[in-house]
Amino acid sequence: LFLPLIIRKILTIVSLCFGMWLSFRAMSTPIPNVLIDKFLIFSLDELGLFALFFTHVLSLIILIFSLNGLNKSIEKSFFVWYPLTVSFCSGVIVSDHALSFLLFWGLAGLSLYAFALLGSGEETPQMAKKTFILIGGSDACLLMGLALLQHLQPMAQWSLAKTSIPLAGGNAVLAFILLLIAALTKAGGFPFHTWVPEFCKDAPVEGAALLPASLDKLLGIFFLAKMMTGLFQVSVSIHLIVMTIGALTIITAVMMAMNQHNARKLLGYHAVSQVGYMILGVGSGAVLAIAGGLFHLVNHTIYKSNLFLSLGSVEKRTGSNELNDLGGLARNMPITFVVALIGALSISGIPPFNGFFSKWMIYQGVLQHTATLTPVMQLWSLLCLILAVFGSALTLASFMKFIYAVFLGRTKTNFNSIREAPVNQWLATGSLAILCIAFGILAVPLPLKSFIFPIVEKLGPVDFLGTYQPMMILALFLIAFLLGLGIFLLVRCVRVDDIYLGGMAAEERFHLQGTSFYNEIRRMQPLASIYQAAENKHFDVYDLGTRSTFSFAHFFQRIHAGWLPIYLLFLIVGLILLLFLREIF
Repeated sequence: LFLPLIIRKILTIVSLCFGMWLSFRAMSTPIPNVLIDKFLIFSLDELGLFALFFTHVLSLIILIFSLNGLNKSIEKSFFVWYPLTVSFCSGVIVSDHALSFLLFWGLAGLSLYAFALLGSGEETPQMAKKTFILIGGSDACLLMGLALLQHLQPMAQWSLAKTSIPLAGGNAVLAFILLLIAALTKAGGFPFHTWVPEFCKDAPVEGAALLPASLDKLLGIFFLAKMMTGLFQVSVSIHLIVMTIGALTIITAVMMAMNQHNARKLLGYHAVSQVGYMILGVGSGAVLAIAGGLFHLVNHTIYKSNLFLSLGSVEKRTGSNELNDLGGLARNMPITFVVALIGALSISGIPPFNGFFSKWMIYQGVLQHTATLTPVMQLWSLLCLILAVFGSALTLASFMKFIYAVFLGRTKTNFNSIREAPVNQWLATGSLAILCIAFGILAVPLPLKSFIFPIVEKLGPVDFLGTYQPMMILALFLIAFLLGLGIFLLVRCVRVDDIYLGGMAAEERFHLQGTSFYNEIRRMQPLASIYQAAENKHFDVYDLGTRSTFSFAHFFQRIHAGWLPIYLLFLIVGLILLLFLREIF
């Protein structure tokens, strides 16, 4: 708190490197459990090791981006909250005792609120309040759910690893629902996702890359995986319900993303949409799909952080994140363009990048799961799968708009002097882009065998339905590219003309804007009505809750008018109710 800024930066780098080294070392040397008064407090299993390692890797890369270019007014607070946030998230991951887990989970939510307050937009206070209330409300659900777990299985002594509750009876189902709300809200799943796009729009871009795009996703899906594979004995119907939530998360968020004109909100909605694939995979109960969901979690944190940070580099150079204000920046910022393009191809599920491989695993796992169901449930499961595949196609369409609007087209005259991002920024985004490629081409030997397969092998064997050779795919893409380039060079005939409108040279404001790509979708019925309802926040849990709460309060304000006969009537009605209830019970 009191050290100079440069010392804070150095200490944060050292602590993150040390934490990453410790988690890497734990892969070969098991870490002993921590007990206090015979209660197991901290332990590290394969799932925890996976989450802990990538927490530190991603935090270190995002920190490198943040070392130069951060808003000077928030630097001091940023480099206090940054290491604390990583510490709180690490505490969640290694906590086996439910109360320790709850403590660090709440502290991680507090750090999210602190990062929200570092924003400088006009809507920052409202966004921070919304984030705090939704995350705080989900924390209350977590508290009640953990208390019910202890009530249902007191012999576990608050240990999450020793708890295994059959989903039979009202209390068990209620505990599952409460904990599911906590996991979905933290990860940004439907319908508790509405804080994510607003946080991404107004918070510092480094905070958006660190929390909604990375660490919050890790914590939410980490806890969901614990629930679906250990805390509860889940039935087929519950698997299908969770899969449905995942499919709805995918399709609703990607449809909203397609019509966004603000680049940060577009990426925020895609952060929500991609978590749907993780929920779909982890919630299916199929071993291959669970492995794919966890792998997609890692892939998402890599390419989404890359996209947020690439946009952050553009925003810091141009002063805007509105798609209508940008364009043609590939010439001025070629490195940023290439790494953003890699991130866009990865999130769109284009082989041989990492996003394709994890989605492919999820699809295969869902198909395996579907084969074991009754005919009606098979239709239900296949509908979820179709929505997921359709969502991937819409993601590609959405990022065609994003890449064009930011980097392609004619360069605006006020951007002619813009240069490439500082070294620390393209070094961070470049590292993430390399991981997108490496985790796609070397998916099995690197992340899957080292981290993912050890987690799911206790659930059963991981059997792929088909064969996928990423090197062959890469070779075919290169051949096609070189062939196309050769044809172009041989028959090249390029003519550059001015653009005319009505016989006059077109002004810059008349250039084709990327935001107009999918306006027709916004006008189609019944989508137009749905979009209008979404813009009016009719599907926003926070807004609906706020309005119903104030309506309830206003009702009591009206009936408490200060008239003595009214209060006497309240007393008489209350007495009658008490006598009636006494007779029943």
